[in-house]
Amino acid sequence: MIVLRGCAFPEDRYYHADYNVWVQPTAADVVTLGVTSYGAVLAIEFFAFTPKSIGTVIEAGRAVGILELSKTAMSVRSPVAGTLKAVNSAAVAQPSIIGSDPYGAGWLVRLTTNVDLARQTQLLQGEALIVPFEAKMALENFAGAQSG
Repeated sequence: MIVLRGCAFPEDRYYHADYNVWVQPTAADVVTLGVTSYGAVLAIEFFAFTPKSIGTVIEAGRAVGILELSKTAMSVRSPVAGTLKAVNSAAVAQPSIIGSDPYGAGWLVRLTTNVDLARQTQLLQGEALIVPFEAKMALENFAGAQSG
């Protein structure tokens, strides 16, 4: 587990610093996508998650859905191309779990893809995520997550 300014980044998945999302292989040709703990802290509170329809073809860099926060809405972008296979109905019904458990029950969607995550230069894993996320946190004047 890598912890940056109080935000956890489990080492069993890949991260995209600009989109503030993670992807994790879950089955052959299937990845799960969610918001990083850093993204969850920045959001403060999630009011709604509106995903695209199952079966939608998603291009890399395009939205899989919209997250509504207290004063704004934002697109959740996928760093990989694929077809929307599943939506986390629990995150749609109770969006607060996205913030309280971003790496577990708060996952957002699953995509069918043939992309090799390890070969994607924009996806970071392990120690490689430290410098880009620290730079992003510094740029955004993020002092750190408040515990408790």
